[in-house]
Amino acid sequence: MRRVDSVVGGAGSGTLRALLAGPTVTGSVVHAGRQAVYADLDGLVVGVLARGAVHVPCAVLTTLPGLPEATVGDPVLAGDGELRVGPLSVTVTRLVSFAVPRLTTPLAPVEADLSPARDQLATDALDLLAAGDPAAVPALVGRGDGLTPVGDDVLAGWLVATRAAGRDSSPIAEAVEAHLPRTTSLSAALLRHAIAGEAIAPFRVALTTGAVAGLLAVGHTSGAGMLLGADLALSPSITHEALEGSTR
Repeated sequence: MRRVDSVVGGAGSGTLRALLAGPTVTGSVVHAGRQAVYADLDGLVVGVLARGAVHVPCAVLTTLPGLPEATVGDPVLAGDGELRVGPLSVTVTRLVSFAVPRLTTPLAPVEADLSPARDQLATDALDLLAAGDPAAVPALVGRGDGLTPVGDDVLAGWLVATRAAGRDSSPIAEAVEAHLPRTTSLSAALLRHAIAGEAIAPFRVALTTGAVAGLLAVGHTSGAGMLLGADLALSPSITHEALEGSTR
């Protein structure tokens, strides 16, 4: 492990701060970029983010404009309240919650084209998911390109929206847990957070206010996938009628 050149505080969840405060764990970088670095620590994925990145539940969001250069496979260490990645040591100095509040009123009508996400997935699987049938899960987990495949984004949106609506998500959640080895380590971590009812801020805003522009701007298809999942979970009472104009 290289020497630490700088110590930076950032925003993160209480769970993540507790993890960093626990026994020392070593791991390695699984994704490296100037805006985000993610590491696998003995099966748990944690990240460090620059200020322009979308704040996901498993990461510390810093105010750095960019992160120091890192390479997949670089060693990472967590412990003593810090996450050490190359020359950077990151601590959680501000706690934030990713929990989605319980929905009490229907969303305001919105218009959105969800075809970039919908067209990548099997219609039968989406129909099964809309019905809450866990048979949908094998056809969705890991489907699509990227660190968070669009099928996973759809499932995450469905899981969080269903939980927020006060409905039972356990059959789908259990099936997702069983199929996590099919997807990327980062996406598996985010699906576990979705099962717990945690999501990124743009998704929480979309569910509680109906403002979807911020969510649709997330990733190439991630935001659209999460909104599609919410549509399937809450239709027709909340989003389906509002999104009838989108390509199904």
